[in-house]
Amino acid sequence: MILLADDEPAFQRLTADWLRAQGHEVIAVGDGDAAYAAFLKHRPSVVLLDLAMPPHHDPQGGIALISAFTPAPVVVMTGHADQALAMQAIEAGAWDFLAKPVDPDLLKIVVARAVERAKLAQELAALRARDEASEDMGLIGQSPPMVALRALIRRVGPTVLPVMVLGPSGSGKELVARAVHATSPRAKGPLVPVHCGAVPADLLESELFGHLKGSFTGAHADRAGLVETAHGGTLFLDEIGEMPPAMQVKLLRFLADGTYQPVGAREMRHADVRIVAATHRDLSAAVAEGSFREDLYYRLKGVVLATPSLDDRNADKTLLAQIFLRRVSDRTRFAPEALAWIAQRPWPGNVRELRAAVECAAALTEGAVISVQDMVFATGSSEPFNALPQPQTLEEEVAALERRRIVEALERTGHNHTHSARELGLSRVGLLKKMDRMGLR
Repeated sequence: MILLADDEPAFQRLTADWLRAQGHEVIAVGDGDAAYAAFLKHRPSVVLLDLAMPPHHDPQGGIALISAFTPAPVVVMTGHADQALAMQAIEAGAWDFLAKPVDPDLLKIVVARAVERAKLAQELAALRARDEASEDMGLIGQSPPMVALRALIRRVGPTVLPVMVLGPSGSGKELVARAVHATSPRAKGPLVPVHCGAVPADLLESELFGHLKGSFTGAHADRAGLVETAHGGTLFLDEIGEMPPAMQVKLLRFLADGTYQPVGAREMRHADVRIVAATHRDLSAAVAEGSFREDLYYRLKGVVLATPSLDDRNADKTLLAQIFLRRVSDRTRFAPEALAWIAQRPWPGNVRELRAAVECAAALTEGAVISVQDMVFATGSSEPFNALPQPQTLEEEVAALERRRIVEALERTGHNHTHSARELGLSRVGLLKKMDRMGLR
């Protein structure tokens, strides 16, 4: 799809009809505000933009729009065809520049190249996303605890050792189990999860080991258990700390030699599975108080992997928030103040709470920008927004001042990176790097 933004009705109509005759789908608008709204709604692959349009009829207003259309290639068309204006447009992110009256043959070539570039950019983004997913194993984050966790998983995954995953609720323990499975020689086999606290105690044995027809009321047919289903793969015992004591004995026997007995059966069966267990409870304390068997604890505790709470990986908060937002809406973004609020707020529910809050805010916001108020409403928080914690050291005070100056410049320029960088005395690339570091993009 091509977005054509031009305030001359005759040129707009003729160009749109000519592009449609070339096989392109075209959305035509006549001013900058309509162009931005159409871009957010339709996400065109290419933008053809006139620089001097309402409401200001100033080429600088058109130039200010260019960065808003990223990542689509923007082809600028204007009658103000001087070299300085062309350089400004290119510096602001325009992909190409055409002077009016536009040569149809030249327009055909430029549009074809722009469409091809957009396709290549989409393919590259998909490849990068796939590579990143492979690289981070689904465990997103660049904070030191997450980098260390991924490194340990790469060492543990290829072994045959049982794994115990410890961490607070909502911190991603199942994702760690999946990463361990994916990096193991059993990756082509099944990963079978079972929540030990969600299955009633009298049914957990049948759920794990299966049963024969008639072995109890309601057993109308033979049924394979999850242990058998996981043969050749990994059995993930989530919330192992909730397992009833009687079931702990039967699981211990299976861990000892890989044999088990379905409910109602007389013969023993065998399954080859790797065990990954997880819990948010303190199992050593449960062992001390007698609610969890010590011998089972040491059977399961081959290698311990700890998932950090979200507040222990503060640098990842804004990164995760923006990833969650992209998954539910490609037309919405966070205001800088909202990202600052996310970064400073404690998240006792960890990643699960943050994801739910972002999805709620994206669904309820009335515009294209999620504000602090949207996030406060989504979390049900009564806490006021504080721009940043009070700095304690000179380095922190300088960082807080730098962040405040950048946020203020972005607000004054309507989030135009080129103009903000010029106002701050930075290069555009330098500003973007600082924004990345501060979680402001």
